[in-house]
Amino acid sequence: MKTFILMVLFLFISGIANFAIGQNLMAKIEGKVISSENKKPIQGASISISRGKSTTKSDQEGRFVIIANHGDSVLVSHIGYHSETILYKTGTSSPTVMLVPVANVLDEVIVSSGYQQLRPNEMTGSFQVLDKKILDQQVGTNILDRLNNLTPGFRKGTFEFKPNRNEKLNISIRGLSTIEASKDPLIVLDGFIYEGDIDNIDPNSIASVTVLKDAAATSIWGARAGNGVIVMTSINTANKSQKAIVNISHTTTTKRITDYNRLYQPANLDYILAEQELFNAGYYDGKLEQSPYLALTPTVEVFLARRRGLISAQDSTDRIAKLLAMDGKAAYKDAFLKAPFLQQSFANISGASTVIRYNFGVGNTMDLSENKAKDNKINLYLNNSFHWKDKFELNLNVNFLTQKQRSGTSAFDQFKYGGKYVPFFEFMNAEGEALPFNKGYRGNYLNELYGDKLLDWNYYPLHDYEVDRATTRKNEMYAIVQAKYNIKPYLTATVSYQYQIQRKVTERIAQTESYYARNLINIFSNIDPQSGLVARPIPIGGIYDLNNGDISSNTWRGQLNFNRSFGVHHINGILGAEIREVLSKGSTSTSYGYSADPIRTKVVDYANFYPTLPAGGFSSIQGNVSLMKSLNRFVSHYANVAYLFKQRYGLSASIRKDGANVFGVNTNDKFNPFWSVGASWQIRKEKFADWKAVDALQLRATYGYSGNIDPSRTPLPVAETTSGRYTNYPAFVISTLNDPSLRWEKVRTLNLGLQFGLFKSRITGSFDYYVKKSTDLYGNSLIDYTVFGKANTTVKNNASIRSQGAELNLTLEAVRTPSFSWRPAVLLSLNKNKVLEYYNRQFGLINLVGNGASTIPIVGRPLNSIAAFNWGGLDEHGDPQGFLNDELSTDYQKIRNSTVGEINDNQTIVFVGSSVPQLFGNLINTFSYKNFELSLNLSFKADYYFSKQATTSGNFYLYGKAYSDFDRRWQSPGDENYTQVPRVKYPIDANRDAFYQESSVNVLKGDHVRVEYINLSWRNLWQLGSKKLNTRLFFNASNLGLIWEKNKEGVDPDFPGRLTPNPTYAIGLNVNF
Repeated sequence: MKTFILMVLFLFISGIANFAIGQNLMAKIEGKVISSENKKPIQGASISISRGKSTTKSDQEGRFVIIANHGDSVLVSHIGYHSETILYKTGTSSPTVMLVPVANVLDEVIVSSGYQQLRPNEMTGSFQVLDKKILDQQVGTNILDRLNNLTPGFRKGTFEFKPNRNEKLNISIRGLSTIEASKDPLIVLDGFIYEGDIDNIDPNSIASVTVLKDAAATSIWGARAGNGVIVMTSINTANKSQKAIVNISHTTTTKRITDYNRLYQPANLDYILAEQELFNAGYYDGKLEQSPYLALTPTVEVFLARRRGLISAQDSTDRIAKLLAMDGKAAYKDAFLKAPFLQQSFANISGASTVIRYNFGVGNTMDLSENKAKDNKINLYLNNSFHWKDKFELNLNVNFLTQKQRSGTSAFDQFKYGGKYVPFFEFMNAEGEALPFNKGYRGNYLNELYGDKLLDWNYYPLHDYEVDRATTRKNEMYAIVQAKYNIKPYLTATVSYQYQIQRKVTERIAQTESYYARNLINIFSNIDPQSGLVARPIPIGGIYDLNNGDISSNTWRGQLNFNRSFGVHHINGILGAEIREVLSKGSTSTSYGYSADPIRTKVVDYANFYPTLPAGGFSSIQGNVSLMKSLNRFVSHYANVAYLFKQRYGLSASIRKDGANVFGVNTNDKFNPFWSVGASWQIRKEKFADWKAVDALQLRATYGYSGNIDPSRTPLPVAETTSGRYTNYPAFVISTLNDPSLRWEKVRTLNLGLQFGLFKSRITGSFDYYVKKSTDLYGNSLIDYTVFGKANTTVKNNASIRSQGAELNLTLEAVRTPSFSWRPAVLLSLNKNKVLEYYNRQFGLINLVGNGASTIPIVGRPLNSIAAFNWGGLDEHGDPQGFLNDELSTDYQKIRNSTVGEINDNQTIVFVGSSVPQLFGNLINTFSYKNFELSLNLSFKADYYFSKQATTSGNFYLYGKAYSDFDRRWQSPGDENYTQVPRVKYPIDANRDAFYQESSVNVLKGDHVRVEYINLSWRNLWQLGSKKLNTRLFFNASNLGLIWEKNKEGVDPDFPGRLTPNPTYAIGLNVNF
């Protein structure tokens, strides 16, 4: 609120100043409007004043006359041209305004491939450029989130995602191109591969993003470009001499506390009745006899106390009544949650002289989550450029990050009694005092069993997070030094060096009072039965967990750049070589007996086994130092050339040879490069194509190869150190065999494109059709297990997949007047794939049952797919029915067994379809009225299926978990005529549960439409004395939810069984002067 008030006051004061300055300075402007292409006058251009209602049009000679005040913004526009705004100042009464034809606007954009900068008419490949204005349509701390819903072919995954070795970003460009290798697009920052965490990059520091899609655009990046390339360009120095320019931006974001009432849980009464049924059936008897120390739910504790005569019948009734009245969700909210808050600030100053150009920026992000976690990040940027006699140029680019993250309270789903969810719990009494929660053990039972010999074994979550915290500190430096020498006006030589280092340290300090420390100390305590003395291999004190991770990269690059026109010929080409090294190191360790003041730890024995409590048995103390190190080296040679003839006919070609210690020895000895060729034709510039309705028309065609790798592969066998299971002695095990012929994966792409502008650029856009075939993909292959006994498979280049699709990027100027415009834009993407070859054909349709999140290669099927058991409804007992030998059956084991190895549909199991959207896109409507602009982004996904979460007897009885279908379950004979949800019953039949969860009745169409964001902004150009002040005030609302879904059960296909993200609201201010 303070930020908002300051913004309003700032704008109010600025308005008063501007009004005062502009009084009595009204004057007549006599100007001229001409075309930037041929300098000819433009007749009929609209000229309007930002304040007031003055409007006029230019005459046959392009001249106009209009009355304006000092400081007014004058908007000049015309159909077929991009609008231009000028600021009127006293004394400037005869301005000449040049408008750029929309058909030529693409030629004004600079496309960065990372290695070189090209104009769109020099590129034959498929790409999209997003400038800062587009990126600022969305808010957030991750730059990739700002690309989502703005780029055809760009798709963010919706399955629950945990970063892993081969997938860290959860995004794809034009679908999957691999099975086992890295699935992430290549990230390039300021011309070099970026190896750090993507969250390190401050989105406010990025000036533009170029998404490279086909082989002609990506093959120059070689063996790591098969999944597409995202090239980010930071805000840089000025291109010419200018005074200092200052940019300041601030955004405040907030959202409501998560409403856990939207998360389904069974009613307290239903839950208690189920617990009573289990208790009376003797389910807990064995557990109580063998492991009486393990946690029990509050309901079972009441039943047990009553059976043992520890409480009366009335006491039991009173306690159950108390549980019936409890609201666990409300208790969690009151104890642990607070309103989240995010602030992002950014400022930079840039300027230039004839010798030095500079840009310095600083960004700060402060994020307070609803579970009281904190994240504070500071980014510093320095770009300097030194020029000497138009011959020599030295560029320095340094980015620095420092970040500190601190953990907060436990997530809602972490509160389980011995692994079982309950709908009722409490964390404090009426006086606000912490209450124990039986997380893993029955704390009070163990305290009574061992008396005062051990530490308190109860878990008190209300304050435990305050004495058990994890803190992550991250520092990163990303630096580029480039020397450039102009040999000729058209020939330059550059030598570049890039260095990056990211250091990440995570410390978990569990103080003596924490449950984590007390629990481990007690587990390894040994009580002498004779003397009662307690031996503690883990000493009383805190526990200090340390996790270090470093990643560094060094790149040297030498490159020649040629850019010259010869009459009707134009050539833009590069020739270069680079060497690159990426070093990753890590270590983990645990220290015991930790004290912060003074800082100290105590020595423990990690090697020997000790008796443990309360279960008995022996175990070693975990936490000895573990080390990790990997080193990848790459050597590359490359060339790229673009040729234009008469600015109409274009040809392109690229070639790149990669070598790396990731590949086998035989591969590095061969010359097998990546390459691409392309052609373009500017049809509209032909004499025969003088069509009035067509402003621009270009055909593009490209063909070529890029690649993909798994950086974890090596040309040598991989060994792991471990400890013997019985002796605990150090052991050395070969875990992975090598393949001397292992090589990079190849991605062959054919792309056909059309770029167009129609009806004086009322309609502009592009259409691309592509076919990709990925060969030599990594896949498991059978080996002779008598030679290598640890496994019977190894990874070889033995698989292939094919994908094809189309992309449409269409923008309409539906309404365009001097004061109002409406621009709808359509982004449409189609992508389908199927497996062509996979040597180890051990999979069948049975492997596709589930939610489709896993990549399962079955020849002829998409990589992410869903299969399901055919549903035969419920029988008279409320049991689910399937089909066996074309007849209804409840023999679930036989039903499952009959599908093993089956790859074709039959009466028992059926292939349903893709589990990822094959058709998706966005409708973006932008409305402008004078200084206001409103953008509304709707996304849609179609042609896919998802598996909704279903309540099974096992999940309900054993884990306390149920979903909304629980309320529609079969409960009495005849219900089978009205419901498709089986009865929950005990004893539990695991095969019955699995059949129901994996049956076709639980697979739904995923088609839906949702509101991604609404962005409302107000811009104004102020004249304060001799200074110009550009301001933009904006409001953004995102995560606004579904407006239509095809399934009739009201399930959000992106979040089945999970909470949807809360709506997010942001207000911000950008100032430029």
